[in-house]
Amino acid sequence: MVTVEEQQLTDALTAKSTRTIVLVDVDGTQQEIKQTVRFQRSKVPTADGQVTYSQWVIQPDSPKEWAGFDAPEIKGCAPDRAFLPSEQVNAWTPDSKIVIVYNKFDNERLDDRYTKTSSRPPLIHRPAEPKKTNILHGLGLRIAGLTSLFGLRHAN
Repeated sequence: MVTVEEQQLTDALTAKSTRTIVLVDVDGTQQEIKQTVRFQRSKVPTADGQVTYSQWVIQPDSPKEWAGFDAPEIKGCAPDRAFLPSEQVNAWTPDSKIVIVYNKFDNERLDDRYTKTSSRPPLIHRPAEPKKTNILHGLGLRIAGLTSLFGLRHAN
């Protein structure tokens, strides 16, 4: 089943995909930033009277993708998302709306999550060392499920 939107896009010669970024300040004021990529194609009549369409191409004066976005810095505040990556889109890509909310922070308790990821040192995973136990005692504990087996106790 073809939806109305798909039918309109099927017959259309132009299309666009828009990413709307909404910045919400601590006091509730909002600022919208729109990133739009525009597409076009041609209508080509065939010899038998039918109509075909060329492939969708990006219009010459349009950006090629939704650009990466760094949330602007506001003194005393931190965004819940500091960076949006660039994104390739096509004529069928639905519009997107992303909301970035700023929160006040206390300089004495600045949380690491507000630091941009590019400046963070890489995390190194170190597996925990295995627990060393007396093999006989450990085996007895696993089998019996008791703290000692036949009066034997773990030697410290």
